[in-house]
Amino acid sequence: MRGAMILGIATVISKMMGSIYTILLQNMIGDRGMGLYQMAYPVYSTLLIVSTAGFPIAVSKFVSEYSALGDYQSARRIYHVSLVLLSVLGLVAAVVLYTQAPFFSTLSGDSEAVYAIRAIAPALFIVPAMSTMRGYFQGWQLMNPTAVSQIMEQLIRVATILLGAMIVLKLGFGDTGAAAAAAFGAVTGGIAGILVMVYYMVAFKNKRRELAQRHAVTERLVAKPLSIRAIMGKMLYYALPVSLGALIIPVISNVDAWTVTNILKSHGMAQATATREFGLLAGRSFKLLMLPAALASSLGAALMPSVSAAFALRNHLDLHARIKTGLHMALWFALPASVGLLVLAKPIDIALFKDAAGYHSIQIMGFAVLFSVLQITLSASLQGIGAVWVPLWGLFAGTAAKIALNFMLIPFFGIDGAAISTLLSYALATVLNFFSLRAKIGIAFHFRDDILKPFVATFIMGAFIFALYAQWSRLAIPIPPRIDAFAVTVLDVCMGIVLYAFLMVLIGLVNEKDIASLPRIGHPLVVVFRRFGLFAR
Repeated sequence: MRGAMILGIATVISKMMGSIYTILLQNMIGDRGMGLYQMAYPVYSTLLIVSTAGFPIAVSKFVSEYSALGDYQSARRIYHVSLVLLSVLGLVAAVVLYTQAPFFSTLSGDSEAVYAIRAIAPALFIVPAMSTMRGYFQGWQLMNPTAVSQIMEQLIRVATILLGAMIVLKLGFGDTGAAAAAAFGAVTGGIAGILVMVYYMVAFKNKRRELAQRHAVTERLVAKPLSIRAIMGKMLYYALPVSLGALIIPVISNVDAWTVTNILKSHGMAQATATREFGLLAGRSFKLLMLPAALASSLGAALMPSVSAAFALRNHLDLHARIKTGLHMALWFALPASVGLLVLAKPIDIALFKDAAGYHSIQIMGFAVLFSVLQITLSASLQGIGAVWVPLWGLFAGTAAKIALNFMLIPFFGIDGAAISTLLSYALATVLNFFSLRAKIGIAFHFRDDILKPFVATFIMGAFIFALYAQWSRLAIPIPPRIDAFAVTVLDVCMGIVLYAFLMVLIGLVNEKDIASLPRIGHPLVVVFRRFGLFAR
């Protein structure tokens, strides 16, 4: 929980900066410019996962396992071998993306995206090495280095995006050049992030023994630690399916990047209009989906090494408890986030993007949030117990469903059809992963406590914020529409969080022990809840 909170806070800060730059950039370069910019990211994300091949997650898993067993020599060697290999793979991926940028831009439906794709290509050389360093620290269940580097990476990236786009526009290169300048932010952000990780890596050498003592693990002297060949075999066996399983989000994004614009054009829509529509889908609704997904990834990053350590020690009670805690946290977060996007889609769209042109697809993506978050958490649990090939079935089934549904729904519903297909593909992957996990470890779930109570709390919260939004709309306060939308969104979100937290305690979804276990804030919250008489003294 501590690790998930640290990474979650860092993710919220990073995504807040991301939301700010998205709003400013969209206002600066327009929906077509955003479409060109977004066309660069899916192919970059896909090649990034292919080039890292799941190694950072594998590093986290095996460092956690061997550290739990006291074999620190093998843990260090795993990190060193992975770092060298990923640096080479990253260089190859960067060269491929840069040289094949014309092909990828044509595939995306607009040849002018070539400049943005080439601008982002060098990041593929930098980010894999940084991700390996993060995986090493996460294997030790140290999340601070990842959190700090993540924030620094995003800060420099956002600064580059906004300043670069502004300068390029003033020089007269138009939205095509501005999209390329914005895409280059991934490069400068990556450089900043890896410098932070190098600093932490140097400092960590002197603290490893202290950390081992804190974890109450005695170093086991190994006469012959893992060989490079053995490490490569272990890492490839684990990393390959993890990499392919992690492709679900960028693959689904790529399906939209490669099909939405082309399908719309094939049904008579002009190139500029089709690119603008894709910009609405990718730059608005999919962007909002990515925040809950990123928070779920933070939970998964903290959960997976914790599950791996319990699995390595054959502690089945602890294993079940950790997996159920992770799934509870995912569900408790995803349900209200989904309902919040569903109810407040219109004011959120206006507040962030000036108008409500994409709010229908945002509402649909609200439902997709629930399945996206659960799918990520379930995948992390399966990876932690070594069932690394299982999430691939969800990927293949979800991707096949996404492709088929895009061709079926987009001609009738436009970008809303693409949003519906995303929702259904995530739902299919979630169901497959859930039943696979239950079959693997026989974990038991209780309908009343694990499902009914969260849904009841979410329904009450959703009804409350819907009523609050309806009453606010009737007031017709004479202020600019964007400020009005921002005000009602902030009010509803804050009131919804407070009410949901109250309901979680009131209906027994969480108890005093659960709250007290939260790092730093747990005991103060217990004191507050006791004053309101929610706990028995």
